[in-house]
Amino acid sequence: MQTLLMTMVLFSLAGALFLLIIFYDMRLEKWNWNVLVLLLLFFLLNHLVYSFGQIDKGANYCEVLPVPIWVIWCIVGAIDFLLIWEGIRLKRISKEKVNRNSIKEAMNLLPTGICYFNSDGTVKLANTQIYQLFRILAHKDLQEFSELRDALHTSIQNGVIRLAGKKDTYIFPDGKVWDYRENEVRDRDGKIYIEAVFMDVTKQYHEKINLTKQTEKLKEISRELRYLSDNVLILTREREVLAAKTKLHDQMGAGLTAIRQNLLQGSEDYIDAVRLLCQAVNTIWNDNQQPFGEGEFEQFLQDAKTLGVKIECIGSLPKNEDYANIYILAMRECLTNGVCHAGATELFITMQENNDFYRIRITNNGAAPEKEVVPKGGLYNLSRHIFDHGGEMQIQSIPYFALTITFQKKESKNEESIDRRGSEDAS
Repeated sequence: MQTLLMTMVLFSLAGALFLLIIFYDMRLEKWNWNVLVLLLLFFLLNHLVYSFGQIDKGANYCEVLPVPIWVIWCIVGAIDFLLIWEGIRLKRISKEKVNRNSIKEAMNLLPTGICYFNSDGTVKLANTQIYQLFRILAHKDLQEFSELRDALHTSIQNGVIRLAGKKDTYIFPDGKVWDYRENEVRDRDGKIYIEAVFMDVTKQYHEKINLTKQTEKLKEISRELRYLSDNVLILTREREVLAAKTKLHDQMGAGLTAIRQNLLQGSEDYIDAVRLLCQAVNTIWNDNQQPFGEGEFEQFLQDAKTLGVKIECIGSLPKNEDYANIYILAMRECLTNGVCHAGATELFITMQENNDFYRIRITNNGAAPEKEVVPKGGLYNLSRHIFDHGGEMQIQSIPYFALTITFQKKESKNEESIDRRGSEDAS
């Protein structure tokens, strides 16, 4: 019984000493309590050794140990229970408290490769990801910062490709793309470390490639749309002029048919038929007088003359070829619409130019619109063309129709203009 009690006290003393060392190392608050328990156990062990030694020599137990043996067992049991409780609490605290091992474990869970080097280039702290990447780069373990730099410069020999135009972005053999960065960092004591980081940018790399492809595709679509827009305007103009010519052709056919009927019937009332025929022939003759290879503006004047519309033009076309073409397209659109919808016989064009803008205003002497004019067909296509070139289009419906187009003038020197002043009578 004495030997068992002494053994229990000895083990309790060793446990208290172990907990004291751990608590002190972890800088916990209750380590002073463990000192008291350690001193108590040490005093109790020494007293028991002395007492049991005296008892073995023949001394009376009650004189040497006035406390019953079961009380001593209870004290030792209570102390052991407290030591076990503190051990459980210490285990729980160690899991929750951040220490060196927990920092290392957390770094190993990161998808990013990271390593800290001492000022002399030796490894201070690194995670498993950067070790794996370095083995691919150099086929050995990372030891010094200089080895990492050398491996990056000779990486192409090991199947790692540096992206063109990117200083520190690499494609590894498994297809992943890593971006390398290095920085100097300081701890709270002012000591300098070199931080090397590999970041996985595979997703961003492929998204950038897809975005570049989509951008090129959109540019191609934009060029096609611009081409189609230009062609739509030209086709619309030609279709409307062709419709007017077809109408005159039909009048000519009607006149010929009427004369033929009058000749077959022997009627002398053929004045109206001859008038229709003469009008159609005169129109077609004027259209055929259009010189070959002349400019767009001269063609517009000839078309207006063919349709029997008088043009009064004030101002000149801008030097900018795109703006000039839009001006002529607007003139043609107003010409055909004025003839077809308003019965116009005169078209008034005013072109202005100052230091800030180019502007054209087109009206006619036809009937005013019955309701507000909404751009559609040719006018809609014209507006899209104007907006593509940064211009503005305004349509006035009351008390008369007027189309106004404005382009903000870009700064330029020594600008010239195409002079198209004057008026043309095509009646």
